[in-house]
Amino acid sequence: MKLKVVFTLVVILTVQLKAQHKIDDKFSDPHHQRHPLRAAVLLGHGMVPEVGGDGIYFVPTWGIDLDYHLSDSWSIGWHSDVELENYVIVTDNGTELEIETPMISTLDIFYRLNHNLIVGIGPGLTKENSEIKTLIRFGLEAEVPLNDRWEWTPTLYLDQRIDGHRVWTFAVGVAHYL
Repeated sequence: MKLKVVFTLVVILTVQLKAQHKIDDKFSDPHHQRHPLRAAVLLGHGMVPEVGGDGIYFVPTWGIDLDYHLSDSWSIGWHSDVELENYVIVTDNGTELEIETPMISTLDIFYRLNHNLIVGIGPGLTKENSEIKTLIRFGLEAEVPLNDRWEWTPTLYLDQRIDGHRVWTFAVGVAHYL
């Protein structure tokens, strides 16, 4: 239910903001036009709310992102993350399941809300305990330019695993336009 609400809000927000920005041409961002390929390295923490049914567990993460800007408004990205610790979740049927250093990879599409803020969604895979499982990622990224080719990029992602558990990840990285 919560996943449907989040997805609906992202779609409505994207449509509304696209309609508002139709009036002013496009948010011209010259470094996307000169350098459409961006690579980023991120460090962060994943928040796992189901650990042992007792609360929240914070898992250190690191990630590598590759994004290609199709235009000033749209981009696609391949994002890969590793959660660096093992943790236990309680499944829907009440059994405990230890997750061992999951690796996540997603293919996302992003829409630029304004000069510094983008939203994204995409399917992905996670390798947990030698099993490959599917997930869907919802994301919010900021781009804080340092100069023509470098920027800080704070991110907030929700990885909704198809098996039911979810992980919120907040990370900060540095990106370079190639």
